[in-house]
Amino acid sequence: MSHQQSVPPRPALVQLQLHGDALASAQQRAAQLPRLGIDRNMVLDVEKLANGTFSPLTGFMGSADYHSVLNDVRLAAGTPWSIPIILQCAPEKARGLSAGMEVLLWNEAEDIPSAILTLSEVHSIDLLEQARKVYGTEDSAHPGVKRMLSLGTCCLAGGIALLAHSKSLIPAAYDQDPSAVRAEIDRRGFRTVTGFQTRNLGHKAHEHLQKVGLELTDGLLIHPLIGWKKAGDMLPEIILEGYEILIENYYPREKVMLAGLTTAMRYAGPREALFHAIIRRNFGCTHFIVGRDHAGVGNYYEKYAGHRIFDRFTAVELGITPLRLHGPCYCSRCDEIVTEQICPHGPAAWRDISGTEVRAMIARGEEPPATIMRPEIARFLIAKGRSGAVFFEER
Repeated sequence: MSHQQSVPPRPALVQLQLHGDALASAQQRAAQLPRLGIDRNMVLDVEKLANGTFSPLTGFMGSADYHSVLNDVRLAAGTPWSIPIILQCAPEKARGLSAGMEVLLWNEAEDIPSAILTLSEVHSIDLLEQARKVYGTEDSAHPGVKRMLSLGTCCLAGGIALLAHSKSLIPAAYDQDPSAVRAEIDRRGFRTVTGFQTRNLGHKAHEHLQKVGLELTDGLLIHPLIGWKKAGDMLPEIILEGYEILIENYYPREKVMLAGLTTAMRYAGPREALFHAIIRRNFGCTHFIVGRDHAGVGNYYEKYAGHRIFDRFTAVELGITPLRLHGPCYCSRCDEIVTEQICPHGPAAWRDISGTEVRAMIARGEEPPATIMRPEIARFLIAKGRSGAVFFEER
């Protein structure tokens, strides 16, 4: 291939999925265990632990890893990690549970077993401390903080063994675990791959960033996040179907992969930018695009805070190279997509390509101009809006 950068070795993938006799034995044992109900988002976290998306984690964090992540943005052993992966519950639900016990984690949404948790520790957390250190705010209007504050102050730590997968949020062709995506990268012969995180369908600013990645590496993984998101973000089927249209018409198809990442958005700004990069490393990416206000919401984060968090780590210890790209916009004088790094005309000539603005136009049935969105995508979104839902709504 043409891109001959030094490529770090892929990390080993944690595998916590049971098969055959081990699965049958665990299922039989599970019927006798104390049961703890978990919601759909926690089920997704269990499954991401099981399939290696959260490698090197082998279970829900104990207090040592939890506090190390909060204070040092590393696991206790020193490995970079930025978001606590914890099993929160109300203290009353943990009564009678202690280290060494097994607990059946029950998928409440589907009323089926999810996994067996082997308890290593029951510990308590300060929710407001976590809000400050992970999200940078205690404001309960922040969607990530609001969700976290609702989940309880008790944490159950320990390894998990997956018993059953939940029903997928997306078609099976897109719901690919890290080992499947790595295999496809190898099949295509890519040495280097850029990962792109998104929670909405692409507009021209996203397209600009993605194609910069394609200039630098052999392939591109467009990897939209599919899971809990705030009201106003796009529904999974809209994102995937729309990206198929974009790829078919405007990308070299043989160089682009499209898959979904089924986990909740945290909206944790810079910490989530790092979290997203580590996850894409596990999927086989060698590079990861970090744009303007990555994983941000409202005005909680300075627009390039996501760039600066990577200054704390080397690409070698992360196992992935961040591509810290500036936010594109449309310049009326250049008549093209530019960034503040390459265009001299300044804010008077620049029009931000705002997802909020695009959503508002689609909701009104207006076609966003071709300067900010491909006409095929604008028409697709309007048609979808007339026939059904396009965006998440408050629940």
